Amino acid sequence: MGKKINLELWDSVDTTDPKYTKTVNQRGGFTAIGAQYQLKRATEHFGPMGIGFGVREESYHKYEDVGLVLYNATFWYKFRGEEGTFPVQSSIKYNYNNRVDDDFAKKLATDALTKGLSKLGFNADVFMGMFDDNKYVNQLKKDFSKNGRSMADNNWLAKVREVMDGLQDEDIAMVESAIANGKVNASNYKKTIDRINELKVAKINGND
Repeated sequence: MGKKINLELWDSVDTTDPKYTKTVNQRGGFTAIGAQYQLKRATEHFGPMGIGFGVREESYHKYEDVGLVLYNATFWYKFRGEEGTFPVQSSIKYNYNNRVDDDFAKKLATDALTKGLSKLGFNADVFMGMFDDNKYVNQLKKDFSKNGRSMADNNWLAKVREVMDGLQDEDIAMVESAIANGKVNASNYKKTIDRINELKVAKINGND
């Protein structure tokens, strides 16, 4: 059960909609993910940027001799009522052949933010090389074309009932009633999973 709880966030955000990706034929070729798509996904899970997630303690350090600038920040997010933090970095050549990239600050901040999201599992299928498999990508296209969400999200009821294991009988009855009445559904089931995990933590801590 511990491993399943630890991977709850990762497993809910690791699948990428192919229509928000593009193939970049540089550095040997790779799949790029739309930054705005990543931010939308983060907002779905944590809340608006600045309230549910974001960065703080930003700093830029220039190395004039090589035309390089380094960006450092602390990425923060809220999950299960707690705040998590970890450092993020990015660097870029802002001055190359006497040409200055006047958009370097935005590029650095965006790159570091999306790198932070990747550490939490967002779009992990891309970073784990699964988009190199055409069969995998074609299946994703079919899944997302059905109703705009991945096959994993289509199995929302199974996900809810899986985390219900270990709840007290009255709590199980409460959740099942909410499912039967339509109060828990495919669009909001993740909040219910969060609440179930909160109940489990409270039980472990003797606060139930």
